[in-house]
Formats: sequence, structure tokens, C-alpha cells
Amino acid sequence: MERPRSLSARLSSLVSRLYAALRPGRRSPSDFAAELQAHLELEAGRLREAGMSEEEALAAARRNLGNMTHIQERFYESRRWLWLDRLVQDVHYGLRQMRRNPGFTSVAILTLALGIGANAAIFTLTYAVILKGLPVPNPGALVRYTFRNGAQDLGLSGPAYDALRRHETVDTGILAWGGATFTVKENGLAERIDGAMMTGNGFRILELHPYLGRAFGERDDVPGSGPNGYQALLGYGYWKSHFNESRAVLGKSLTVDGRVVTIIGILPPRFDGLVAGGRTDLLLPLSFEQIANAPTPLRHSAGAFWLTVLGRLKPGKSIKAAKANLNATLAEVRKEADPTGLFLNGFFRPFHFGVESGRAGRSMLRVEYEEPLLALEILVGFLLMLCCANTALLFLAHVGSREREFAVRSALGAPRARLLSQVLSEVALLATSSGGLGILFGWAGARGLVSMFAAVGQAPPLDLIPRTPILAFTAGAGVLSAWVAGLWPAWRASRVAPILGVKQTAGASPKRMGGWIVPVQVAVSVILLVSASLLGSTFLRLLLQKSGFRTNGVVIADVNSGSNKITNAQATADAIRMVDALENAPGVHAATAMSYPPIHDWWSAGHYFSIGPHGAVHTDLQTWPETVSSAYFTVMGTRILEGRTFDRADSHGARVCILSVSAARYFFPRQDPIDRFVYAAGSNPRLDGKRKVDAEDAYRVIGVAQDARFRSLDEPPPRMLYFPILPKSLGNEFFLAVLGHKTPLAAEALRNVVRAVVPTAAQPEVYTFNALVNQNLRTERMLMALSTCFAAIALLLTALGLYGLMSRSVAARTQEIGVRVALGAPRGHVLTLVIRQGLLLVLGGAAVGLGAALVVARLLRSLLFGVHSGDPKLLAASMAVIFAVALLACFIPARRATKVDPMVALRYE
Repeated sequence: MERPRSLSARLSSLVSRLYAALRPGRRSPSDFAAELQAHLELEAGRLREAGMSEEEALAAARRNLGNMTHIQERFYESRRWLWLDRLVQDVHYGLRQMRRNPGFTSVAILTLALGIGANAAIFTLTYAVILKGLPVPNPGALVRYTFRNGAQDLGLSGPAYDALRRHETVDTGILAWGGATFTVKENGLAERIDGAMMTGNGFRILELHPYLGRAFGERDDVPGSGPNGYQALLGYGYWKSHFNESRAVLGKSLTVDGRVVTIIGILPPRFDGLVAGGRTDLLLPLSFEQIANAPTPLRHSAGAFWLTVLGRLKPGKSIKAAKANLNATLAEVRKEADPTGLFLNGFFRPFHFGVESGRAGRSMLRVEYEEPLLALEILVGFLLMLCCANTALLFLAHVGSREREFAVRSALGAPRARLLSQVLSEVALLATSSGGLGILFGWAGARGLVSMFAAVGQAPPLDLIPRTPILAFTAGAGVLSAWVAGLWPAWRASRVAPILGVKQTAGASPKRMGGWIVPVQVAVSVILLVSASLLGSTFLRLLLQKSGFRTNGVVIADVNSGSNKITNAQATADAIRMVDALENAPGVHAATAMSYPPIHDWWSAGHYFSIGPHGAVHTDLQTWPETVSSAYFTVMGTRILEGRTFDRADSHGARVCILSVSAARYFFPRQDPIDRFVYAAGSNPRLDGKRKVDAEDAYRVIGVAQDARFRSLDEPPPRMLYFPILPKSLGNEFFLAVLGHKTPLAAEALRNVVRAVVPTAAQPEVYTFNALVNQNLRTERMLMALSTCFAAIALLLTALGLYGLMSRSVAARTQEIGVRVALGAPRGHVLTLVIRQGLLLVLGGAAVGLGAALVVARLLRSLLFGVHSGDPKLLAASMAVIFAVALLACFIPARRATKVDPMVALRYE
């Protein structure tokens, strides 16, 4: 009995084979055959000398030497790895099969590449928005301190950051980062650029090193600038586009917001800041905030939550320890961050401090798109499942057409494993081709989808390069989907009976031909179709609902005095001059100035109260104050329902206001609000109505305006309190809006007027109100467009799969159909027979799909607006579409079945 070889012996044999296969002087099979022939001739010669005849000597020599073919095979096998040799043979044969069947090859590759590419595109965005870490050393050791209420993720205030620094014990330090828009003057021209400010300890905590030059430190981040003045680093992209990658830029001066700063370094190429989707063209110390936000800096304001705060854990510490430290010191932090309690216990009562992983920094896009992207990941997963099912049907048809080939090979002794490996090698080729094409589809699709993320102005700078995680995901999706699609057909091929090589069966049942795949396709199509109908209805309801605004013909401009840093009185005077000039500009029907634009991701709240007839006090900390000029309601299309609008006389110091309907109902329930008073409150809500109110804080209500969805189209209208523009109402940044039939002419008028009134101001950002609406609906539009596209692809693939299956079924049942017709069955009966067979498959899949669709719809519930996840009308419409498509797919094969000639069918065998 042969003993098993030891591990060392097997390794020795492996090394010997590898050396023999690679060494230059190895013998070829022809040399070995010549050597065997020489041995044979020598042995035959010896036997002839012993007295044997030529024939006897040759026969005896062959007997003595043994089976020469077997010896040559053993020599061949000893020189190589048979599995590799067979794999190469299978790949070569698979390539020939793919060339012989270009139609099957093209459709199969494109079908799988479509599913893989869709998954790659969504995963690329998911990685860029949610999963990608900051390009700094060891980002996993970073933690982020948060202040949030559910999906609302605010930053921290300056006092909150200072309090955390005093009480944190598990970090090597914590930094603060604040986004900003700077006005940079180059060659006498002012330009607004995106940038940020960071505390001087930021580079040390992030362990970030500039691409060029040096970083600023803590001694440079002091009020009034450090010993060498304010120092700045340029973003790599800005340096490349504005300074042509010149190293001579180091040490040069730049005028930023009217202050000269020195360029000391260039940020790394992949570093766009600590806020995902943001852009950092210029980075300055946080102390520069007193210049950037003058005359009302935010650094020490307890109510300005604008800072992104990160810390780096000490070695051996964890996020759990950071959370425990925060919980232990939270009372002191809250007290030091807001001594009056007006903000943390008032306006921001629902918000809470917390700690989470900071590896990806802070992402506004993650907050907005995390749920939509996860929903799309589910939908593209179903789409890939459908593509796999369709490819499996194609493979079954392909394998079915080669049954005689597999049967002959099996009859000649080929083992089942050999047949299985042959088909799986073709599957591997398909996976490789589909995966490569899917990467291209995914990259192109991701670039197209980024435009759907674009806010007004520009798309976010997302990293869409197919990096290692994306490539690994795409490769895994390709291999897995190809295996899913090809494993069943490969198993079928390996089970072909050898008798089929002699006699081909007359037909096959749909089940034998993979009929179970069609119900899977139908089920997935139902899921995608129901999801598309729900998301599409959400988008349409948001688009068509009454927002309280005019959407057409309105153009808005963001005006910023930039480096001028003028007083509020001067800014307000400039705004009034601009409005007066715009009202006389060609193509402009009306113009207005306002403190905040509608539907622009802004958020504001004030503390106001009213006193009822019997002393009842109605206090509110969530009323939205909006300062507007007299033509605001005309321009924006918000109707005045009671009373009057503002007039020019109100801008000269009148203490009046206009309430929205919801605000009027809150402050004056079941009362006429006209000529009553709303009061601007102090810092303590408990004193409302219990102290004498200053006359400057009392505002007489002169009108009631319709509710407007000022914050977002999918949020309830806030309680609005409109004030007229008073001499000091506006700051350095305000907004202008004009109404005109020709928006290009109105936009040009805005630019000209701003340039004429404030020549030193930066070029204003101008956009239509429709652009704001489109921006607000970009998530819903993306979900609607993609889900509809997925559903359309699903319907097409399901129709093709059902059509192919029924066509093969009709062909396999030709003899049966001929007999039925010969026996007198009417053509309509044959038509009904085939259609019923197909619809029964569809019915089973639709029932399963409907149940799964209800589950998926519940997962999408947070993304819906104005529509129930189980809306019976949408479900019924989806099912009707599925059955209509299925009926059309079955009708063509069924009609072909009615054309069968009984005489031809009876001679089918």
C-alpha cells in the first residue's frame, strides 16, 4: 500500500515541476519520443541478434518496453500542472465558442455589464459620499463632536468648542474648522472663492503635511494675526489653475477680504477639506474669522453653530471612551457654551451633543444622501439580480443548443467535472468581459449622476476615480453575478445523458428549460416598478404642490460687499439704491431686497410672543424673521390674504410686520390679527408678558400672507414674520430678486446695477428661482429618474426573458400543437393555451414580487412625500403594467403557435 507523501515531499515535487517547466534546457515531448524510438530500435536489434525475425523482435521489444503512448502521457503529465493545462484548453475553447456565437456573447456581456455598471456607479457615489476617509494618516483615530437632531447635523459654536477643549481628556487635541467664502483681489478684480479657516493646532492633530511650503501653527492663530501677519495655504486645484503650479507663489501676498495675507504653502492634491463635498481653495487661521465675518464675527457667539470639530484619540483610547468623557462633562460644557441657556435650552432644545467617528470628516452630502443612496443600492441590487436571471436564461438556451455536443463528449468518457469546468470557464470569460465593461459604465454613470448632486453654482468636488475599494467591489460583483448566472446552466450541461448523443428528445417542459427563472424576473420587476411609482409620485407631488412662491420669471442675486466690510447702515442704503435702480431697468417689472432667499438651505429662528385679550401669552422660539423691501410679495408671488403689504413709508422707521397664516393662527388664535402687536422677546422666555416691553420691540401687524414653504418643499411651512427694511436692517451679505419675463435680461440688469452701485463688490452669484426649486428637488429627481430607468430596464429584460422562454416552449411543443390542431382544436384554443402557460408563470412571480415590494416600500417610507407606501392605486397600476408587458411578450409566440401546420408537425421527429 502506497503511503501518503509528506508535506515536504509534495513541496519538493512542486518545486521540481516548476523548475523543470521553466528551465531553458528542458526536453521537449518530441525529443522524448525520439529517445523512446531509439530505445525500441536498440532492443529490437538485440533480439534480432539473438535469432528472432524482424517482426518478432519488434513485437517483443514493444512488449518489453511497455505502452509507449502511456509512457509519453506520463512524461507529458510530469512536466506540467494538468489543471492549468486543462484550464488553458477550456479558455481557448470558450473563446472559440464566444466567437462562434457573437449574438449570445454580446447580449450576455451587455446584460451583465449593465447590472454591474449600475451597481458600480451607485457604489462609487456611496463610497465618495459616505465611506471615503479623509486623506490624512490614520483617519480611524479621528472623532467628530456633533450637535444634531435626527438628520439635522449642525456644527458647534465657538464657545462650545472652547468648552470641549477645556474638558476633553481622551484626545491629543481637538481642532475647529469653519467653511467660508472669501473675496480675493487679483489684478484689481474681485473674485469670490470657497475656502475655510482652521485652528492653529489643526495640522498637528490631522498629521497633515503641505504639498509645498509649510503649515501655520498655534502661535499664528491669534486675534489680530500672529507675529508674521495672517498666513494662508492655497488649495492644490486653485494653485494649479490660478498660479500655473509655480513654486514662486510661496511668500507672495494676497488680498483677502481687504486684508493682506502671505501664502506659505500648498495643500495636498487630494485634500479638499474636512467637509465632504466642499472645496478649499484657500485655508486661513480661524482667527481670521474676525475679518471674514466683520462687523459681526461668529467666533464667540453662543448661537452660531458653524464649526466642524474633530479630535484625535490618544493611543489606546476609543470612541467609547470619548463618549464617556463627554457624558461626564456634558453639564459643564453646556453651561460654559451657553451661560444664558437661550440657545441650548431654547432655540436648539431638540439638539444634543455627541461623539462619532471622524474618519470621513463631516459631510452635508452624507446627511442628505445617505438614505437615498442606500435605497438606490437596494434597487440596483435587484436590477443586478434581474440581469443575472436574464443571463441565466441566455446561458440555458446556449447550453441547450449544445446538448448533443455535451452528450457526445460524455459518451466518449469525459467526466462530469470536466464538462462543468468547461462551462464555468466560459462563465469566467463572461465575468471578466462584463466586469471590465461594467467599470467603464459605472465610472461614466457616476460622473453623470454627480450633476444631480449639484447645488446652484457648481457640482461638489467628489472623488470619482475608480480606487481599490471600488475596483474590488466591481470585480466581486462581476464574479458573483456571473457565477449566479452560469452555475445552473453549467450544472445542467454536466448532467446531460450520453443517450442524447444518439437520440435528441422531441421537446422539453418550461421547467426543464429554466421556467423558474421567469417568475424571479417578474418578482424583481414588480419590486422595481412599485418603487419607481412611489418615488415618481413623490417627485410629482412636490413639483406640483403649492409652495407659496412664483417659480417662473424670478431671478435672484447673492450680493456681498466683500472686502469693503461696510456698516449695516451703509449696506442697507446700498440695497435700497439697488432696488430703486432695478425698478427702472429694462426688462424688470419689480425688484426687492431680502435678508434670506427662500428654499436655499438657510435656517433662521427668532424669539417672539403675543398677548391675548385676557392676558394669555403665546411664546414662540421657532418663528422665522425675514426682512424684505416693499415689492417682495409682488416679486415672489406670495399673496397677501388680509390687510396690506409694505409701502415705502414703512421703511422710514415704522414698527410694523406681516404674519404668515400659520404665525397668525399661533399668535392670535381665533382672533383678527390686524392691528394687534407681536413683540420681539429677550433672552428669557419665562419673562414674556411679565415685564414692560420696549416700544422698539413692539410690531403692529398690518397684513397676513399665505403660508410659504420657505425652508424646503418637503417640509411644512414655517411660521413667518416679515419686517420692512429699516435703516440698519441688512448686513454685508443680502439678496436681490427681480421679476421679468426674460430672465437673461433680468440677470444682466442685476449684475449691472450691483457693479454700478458698489464697484468694488465681487461679481454677484445670479440664478433663477427655478434653479433653486430644482436644487431643492435634486434628491427626489435623482431617485425618480434612476428608479424609473431601473424599472424600464427590468420590464424590457423580463419581456425578453418571457418571450424567449415561450418561443422555445412553442418550438419544443410543435408536435403536440400539431396533434391538437389535427384533432380539431381551434386556433383560438391554441392561442389561449400558450398565453395561459406564460401568464401562470407571471402570476406566481407577481404574487411574490408584490409581497417583497411592500417590504421594500416600507424601507423607502422616509423618502416619500404625500404618498403612502402601500397606496393601492399605485400597486394596481404597477401590476397592470406587468401583466400588459407579459401579455405582449406571450402573444407573439402564441400567435406563431397558431400558424403550425399539422402535417409538418406530425413529421417533426
